[in-house]
Amino acid sequence: MSTEFELIEIFQHIGAEYYKDNGIITGPGDDCAIFDLSTPIVTSVDSSVSDTHFPSNASPADIGYRAVAVALSDIAAMGCKPIAFSLSVSSSITNESWYIKLADGIKDIAKEFQISLIGGDLTKGPLNLNVTVFGTPYSGKILMRNNAQTGDYICISSAVGRAKKGLDDWVNNKKDSEYLTDYLRPLPKIELGKDIVNFASASIDTSDGLMADLEKMLKASNRGGLINLDDIPITSDINDINSGDDYDLCFTMPKEKFNNKFFKIGEVTEDLGIKLISNKGYDVVIKGYEHF
Repeated sequence: MSTEFELIEIFQHIGAEYYKDNGIITGPGDDCAIFDLSTPIVTSVDSSVSDTHFPSNASPADIGYRAVAVALSDIAAMGCKPIAFSLSVSSSITNESWYIKLADGIKDIAKEFQISLIGGDLTKGPLNLNVTVFGTPYSGKILMRNNAQTGDYICISSAVGRAKKGLDDWVNNKKDSEYLTDYLRPLPKIELGKDIVNFASASIDTSDGLMADLEKMLKASNRGGLINLDDIPITSDINDINSGDDYDLCFTMPKEKFNNKFFKIGEVTEDLGIKLISNKGYDVVIKGYEHF
C-alpha cells in the first residue's frame, strides 16, 4: 500500500502548466497557495459524497471529473472564469491504481478549462470529495442572483432532466445511454456564463432543480415569476422541472436582449411567488433536492 504522501504526489502537478496564466505564485507543496491578482476573486465549495452525489461503483475517473465539474458550475453562474481549485479527499480505498484513475478524471477537467490544482488534503474515512473553486470576472461585472427585474425574460439553455435520465439509465445498467455523460460528467456552463454576463440581470445554476433554484433567485431579487410550463424543454416528463444535477444556468434578461439560442420559459413579475400556467394540462408541485 502507498503512503499518504505517495498518494498526494499523484495529484501534485495537475494544471501546473497554467500557474502563470492563472496568477498562481505557489501551488501545492507549501502550507498555502499564493495568488497575485489585481482583480476580485470569486470562490465556492462543494462536497460530493459517495452514494449521495455519485454512485460508489462509478469509475474513479468519472468521480473525480464530476466533483470538480459541479463545483465549477457556481463559477459559471457568476459569469466568471475559473482559474484554480483545491481538493480534499476522504477515502478508505487502499488501491493506488484507484487514485491514479481518480487523478486522470481530474486532469481531464483541469485541461478542459485550463485550471490549476493548488492544494488540498487526503485523509482516511468514508468516500467524500470536497472541491473549492476560484474564479475571476471576464469583465467588470459579476452576475448575482438578486438583481432580476420586473418584465425580464426568464431563460435556460438546455432541456431539463437529462442528468436524472442518465442516473436512471445507470441504475438500470443501460451503459449505452446517451444521457450517462450528463450525469457522470456534467459540463459546467462556463461559456454560457461568459456569453450572458454583460446583459443578464441575474443568474443561478440549476443544481437542485430548475424550479427550486429559480425560486431562490426570485426570492433573492424580491420578485416573482410567471412560468409557462409548455415552454420548458423536458427529457422524460414534466417532473423533470424538479430534477437536480442538470447544472444549466437559469437567468433573467431584458426583453430586448433575448435571442432564440436560449429557451424563454417565463417572465419576472412584481408580485411575489411563482405562478405556473399550461395549455397542455401540466400539473406539478414545485420542489427540489434537499440534503436534510
